[in-house]
Amino acid sequence: MNTYIRQLLPSDKILMENMQTEIEDDYIIRIFEILCTGNHVLFGLFYNNQLVSTAGYSVFASAYAMLGRLRSDIRYQGNGYSNRITKYVLDQAFQNKDVEWAGANTQAHNAPAQKVLNRIDLEKQTEFYGCTAKTLDGISGAEETWREITQTDEKLKLLNTYHVHENTFFPLECYYPFLSSPKLFQEDQIKSWRFFQENGHPPLITKKNIKKEVYLHAIYPYKDLFQRRGLWNTIAKAQHALQIQHPDKKVHVWIDIPAAIIDQLPNAHPFELDSPWLLYGIDREAWANL
Repeated sequence: MNTYIRQLLPSDKILMENMQTEIEDDYIIRIFEILCTGNHVLFGLFYNNQLVSTAGYSVFASAYAMLGRLRSDIRYQGNGYSNRITKYVLDQAFQNKDVEWAGANTQAHNAPAQKVLNRIDLEKQTEFYGCTAKTLDGISGAEETWREITQTDEKLKLLNTYHVHENTFFPLECYYPFLSSPKLFQEDQIKSWRFFQENGHPPLITKKNIKKEVYLHAIYPYKDLFQRRGLWNTIAKAQHALQIQHPDKKVHVWIDIPAAIIDQLPNAHPFELDSPWLLYGIDREAWANL
């Protein structure tokens, strides 16, 4: 059996297009060139020079690697190729000496992906719902909005107090939550994030994120999400402000809600709910001891 793994290049897109994955409009094909360059790395497993499985990783804040882009040609399933390439990608990610943690996100209904992650010794770390809405009608009210924090030093202090010290899982982008650490928060990046706070409580953070659609990504990973007066109105106002900046696009809202409190959503909520996301991960020390 002639099998091998190699890094894929932008010129390999035709090989990806020829795989039979039964996935319609696969985003990997749409942005294939991007996923082979910069902080993104994509690998392919070949059988007799036929691309039969893919996986890759992206590096964030120099220290975090998120695995993904696992695809299999249905004609070659059942041969352990997914396990093999995913383990290979995990090991490759840690060849980068700056990477301290590697993980992967998958949805709860994707049992095959969870089996692969368990087999390469990644452990479940958190569970959340990626909730999206076109509008917050039905959940935002007339309460006063929170005070905005604009000074970078104050933003960093809030991140350190309410995220780093509290060990929150912070979504650096939609789909990409990481355990909070000072390395995750780059000063030049957070200048564009908006911070809102009320009466010394944990802050709300909003930022723009583009994942096919334009999103106002709201971050508030705390258990009192549905008890804080003015929070949803503050998010709605931030969405409106971002919409003004993008008059030719529809700006949606994205917020990650911990699975432990998802049942607190009011009946009239506007969110689209799908299967929850499960974050798996392993740090460098645990990987080195495998």
